[in-house]
Amino acid sequence: MFCTEKHTDICQNRFGGKGEVILEHLIDEKVYGGKVVMYARVVLKPGCSLGYHKHEGNSETCYVLQGTAAYSDNGTPMTLHAGDTVFCADGESHSIENIGTDDLIVIGLVLKS
Repeated sequence: MFCTEKHTDICQNRFGGKGEVILEHLIDEKVYGGKVVMYARVVLKPGCSLGYHKHEGNSETCYVLQGTAAYSDNGTPMTLHAGDTVFCADGESHSIENIGTDDLIVIGLVLKS
């Protein structure tokens, strides 16, 4: 069974971040009966970011496909590269910024708690 409606959202200064965030939704969230908030390919151009924000009622897993990122895990900075996976649990906070010269491409999965 193939059930999906792909669409793309372009958000400016998401969560107080810098520049554009391109969200290429990979599957219609309704397929998962309301359990999935977002399952998307997230693209950040060089210098762009998702601002620091808290997850309430959901959690997020991010898998880096391409690029280099400055990531804040509850205020603890780290650098992410292709192949890295990070998890932000319900009640925790994070941000991500493209610090490389290529697009940062991440698969983002946000699930309701």
